[in-house]
Amino acid sequence: MVMKTAGESDLVFSRGSNSADRRAFGLLFDRVRSSEATAPPFSAPSASIPDGSIHRVRPTLKVPAPRPARVSWKVLGIALVLLVLSGCAAAPVAPPSATPIPAPIPPVMTEAARQELADQAQTALRDGFVASYPDVAVPTATRERFLSLEEIPSVIAACLTAAGVPAVASPEGGIETYVALGDEERHAIADYVCNTRFPSDPKNSVPLNESQITYLYQYQTTVLMPCLEAAHIRVDPPPTLESFMANYTGQGPATVTWQPYAHIDQGPPDQGIYKQCPQMPEHLRD
Repeated sequence: MVMKTAGESDLVFSRGSNSADRRAFGLLFDRVRSSEATAPPFSAPSASIPDGSIHRVRPTLKVPAPRPARVSWKVLGIALVLLVLSGCAAAPVAPPSATPIPAPIPPVMTEAARQELADQAQTALRDGFVASYPDVAVPTATRERFLSLEEIPSVIAACLTAAGVPAVASPEGGIETYVALGDEERHAIADYVCNTRFPSDPKNSVPLNESQITYLYQYQTTVLMPCLEAAHIRVDPPPTLESFMANYTGQGPATVTWQPYAHIDQGPPDQGIYKQCPQMPEHLRD
């Protein structure tokens, strides 16, 4: 078998060796080359060709098969991490909330009763000043407004300081000041004036009713105790509500044997705890 290449696209096969065949082959080759000059590349299949015949093999295009996509495991890992993080960011965990304590129902006070108690408190303040300094004229001052229990330390301390008697509100709810020897009268005058201008609200002197004592007990046992214990401060076991209520008399918790703050030192290192864990709840007398 003889194979002759015509360009890059036509292959013609011939069997036989006489000159007539070769001439016929040449003519046919010219025809094929002129008509198929632009044929695309092809591959010739392997086939048996009869003797003395000429065949033009039909071109066959070779289309490469698509290669499978390759995905980097590193890319998949990054995508998985981003998916997990996005899921976490979309669903933040809400912080736990404290169990609400039912608000107390303070006793109702008429304006006339409030004014009567205010006058009684002012008379007691004046009598105390006169008893201590009978030879000193009672200072003149006018009431400006009533103070809540929470306001008293800061407002009175600021008033005393403005009157020339340095004072600060202590973290535990008191007033700290210094009275030099021989300066007691000036301090007494400033104290009288400030307490006349800014007296304690008369409702602060009314004994707590049952709902208020219950509210205070629930605050101290469910809010104040966990707060102190979280600050690594030991708290004695509380009494029952019935025992707490039976022993709660007077104007505050001083008459109750159980005190959440019993194991707190009064020195400077522990003063911040009074702000972190207030001794008294808000709205006790509102």
